[in-house]
Amino acid sequence: MREFVLRGSYYEMGRQYGEGCRRNIKLFTKVIQVMVALAERPGAEIFTPKYRYLPLVLPFFFKNRRRYRIEAHKYVDNIKTHYPEGLEMLEGMAAGARVDLDDLLFLNAAAESSIRCTAIAAAGDETATGEPILAMNADEAKGVERYEVVLDFRPEDGYRYQVCAMAGVLYYNFGMNEKGLVLMSTFLFLRDQPAEISRIPMLLYFSILNRCATVDEAKDLLESLPKCDVATVVYVGDAEKFLRMETSPMGREIEVVEDGLRWNANFPTTQTLIPYSNIDEMDEASTLFSRNRTSRLEHFAGRYSGAFDTEAMHTTLSDHGDADDSTHMRSMCMHPKYTAGKQTCASIIALPRQRTFRLYGPNPCLNEVKEYGF
Repeated sequence: MREFVLRGSYYEMGRQYGEGCRRNIKLFTKVIQVMVALAERPGAEIFTPKYRYLPLVLPFFFKNRRRYRIEAHKYVDNIKTHYPEGLEMLEGMAAGARVDLDDLLFLNAAAESSIRCTAIAAAGDETATGEPILAMNADEAKGVERYEVVLDFRPEDGYRYQVCAMAGVLYYNFGMNEKGLVLMSTFLFLRDQPAEISRIPMLLYFSILNRCATVDEAKDLLESLPKCDVATVVYVGDAEKFLRMETSPMGREIEVVEDGLRWNANFPTTQTLIPYSNIDEMDEASTLFSRNRTSRLEHFAGRYSGAFDTEAMHTTLSDHGDADDSTHMRSMCMHPKYTAGKQTCASIIALPRQRTFRLYGPNPCLNEVKEYGF
């Protein structure tokens, strides 16, 4: 993955980001618009495109782009109100990458539905040392891994933070700030989601690493923000505990865990959102893979109870399932040959107390790892 160190004002950091990733940002904004157009075909899902429909959507690219820009521009007021630093970075990025700001807004709106991932966190007696540990696989469409970058933000005001993200996207797969605070998030499969482009972007939640030093501060910030229109689970961890928030337009539940294990594989686990789960309504591939990952997470929860450490998390993230059942090669560590084009593009194992994290890319089973920290 390419790495960038960004310094200065939020606008200036955005401009540096845009200049450094100009080619990929220009391309990714177009790719996302085409993928969304494909997803609008009957029976399709975003980021599970049916490419045979390309000849039907490409002639309408510019017409669709005008429509997407109008929809995305409605984000501006919410971002300006709740995360003005983010809007400044997007404006700088648009200037640096030489793209339309509304195209970047749309990219940051539409791509949030791509992060079909696995998140797991442990604290207290569930870990080998008593210190919290958080881990996640970022699973996306094949080819998206080429857009993954590592960003080291060093703002004039606010906390320094390091994240793994897709080019042009200000919310990220996962990251940590100089205080050791960790944030990671993924999409939840729920029914009754608004059919239109989200008006409250998931991006707002990613102001946490700029502003917060502890889980308690992050909880206060999350409670002050409106519910995102895209169903989302957010994990935040510090040196003593972690927080999990499951949220959607239908409700929100925030839990702080000092001793325990929690996980998500794209389906809700809180009483607030379980009634809205649509596991039986999803396409076969998404349902199968999420069921498989949930099954394997339950397996590892029993296997490593009281002993979760970096090696246990790496074994969990690298899992390819059981050779004797349907989970084989369709489990935690996803390879596109076996998973309908889904790929584990990056993985993290984070230790907030030590202010360090391991970043694997693409698949954790390949053991291509680099350590980051403060």
